[in-house]
Amino acid sequence: MKSPFLLENQEEYLEWRNFKLSQYPVCQENFIVKFNNNIIDKGNINLLKKLIKKYNFAIYEFESKLTDYDLHNFCSKLDLNKSISNLFSDSENISNITNKSEPKNKITNSEYIPYTEKRLNWHTDGYYYPTESSIKSFLLHCVQPAKKGGENILLDHEIMYIYLRDHNPDYINILMQKNIMKIPKNKNLKDSNAISGPVFYIDENNFLNMRFTSREQNIIWQKNDTIKKIKDFMFSFINEDTKYTFKLLLQENQGYLANNILHKRESYIDGKKKRLLKRIRFSNRIGKRNANIE
Repeated sequence: MKSPFLLENQEEYLEWRNFKLSQYPVCQENFIVKFNNNIIDKGNINLLKKLIKKYNFAIYEFESKLTDYDLHNFCSKLDLNKSISNLFSDSENISNITNKSEPKNKITNSEYIPYTEKRLNWHTDGYYYPTESSIKSFLLHCVQPAKKGGENILLDHEIMYIYLRDHNPDYINILMQKNIMKIPKNKNLKDSNAISGPVFYIDENNFLNMRFTSREQNIIWQKNDTIKKIKDFMFSFINEDTKYTFKLLLQENQGYLANNILHKRESYIDGKKKRLLKRIRFSNRIGKRNANIE
C-alpha cells in the first residue's frame, strides 16, 4: 500500500482519512481494557492493539499494584522490548514522574516541568531527539494519583495531520522539511548538541511520526510569515477543538499506552502521598498497520 502521508498519494490519503475520521466520536469508556494481574489475557492484549491501531493510544487497568518487572512484562506482550533511557530514568529505563521540586540554587530534575506539580503543555515525547533515534511509543502508569488535578489530555497526532492537510497541503510539505525547527543544546548535558529536524516525518516502516512542543523556549522555528500562520493554526486547533481530545484522570493501577501522540498534563496538588507515575519509552511502536488482529 502506498503511504497516505505523501502528498502525491491523494487517493490513498482520502481512503485512510475517511476511515480514520469514521472512528470518531467515541465513548471514552470503550478505551479502557481491564486485566487480571495473574494472567495477562491474550484477548485483551489484542483488544489493546486494535484500539491503538485506530487511535494510537488505549487505556488499561489492573486489579492491583504492578512491580517494575510486571510493567516491562506487560509491555513485552505488546512487543515493546526496546526501551529507551533518559537523563533521569533508572537502570530499567523507567522514569518515576513525581514532584521533585528543590530550592532554586540546586540543579536537579526539578528544572524539568514533568518533575514538578506544574502544568505541562502540549508536546510529543522526545521531540528533542533526532529522527533516527526517536521515541515511537510509551507507557504511562499511575502508582499514586494526586490529591487534586494532574489530568492527562491526549490528541492523536494523525488527527492533527488531517486537520493541517485538509486546510492547506503546503503546510504539510513545509512541516516535513528537515530543518523546520531546531532544539537548542541542553546546557546540563556535556555532549549535547543542537538538533534540527521536521515536525512530521514518515519512518522506514511507513508510519507517520511527529516532533512537537508548545514550549517556545524549547524550540527554534524557522522565522517567516508562513511558519507563523502554521503555528497559529496548530495552536488554535489543539487549544480550542475538543472533539478529538481525551481527558484522563488516571487512578491507581491505571495507565495508557500510546504511539507517541500529542499530550499534555494539568497542574496538580499532592496529598499526604506524592503523585507518582511511571513512564517507559520505546524505540518501536505498538502494532503494525496491516496486522491481522483477531
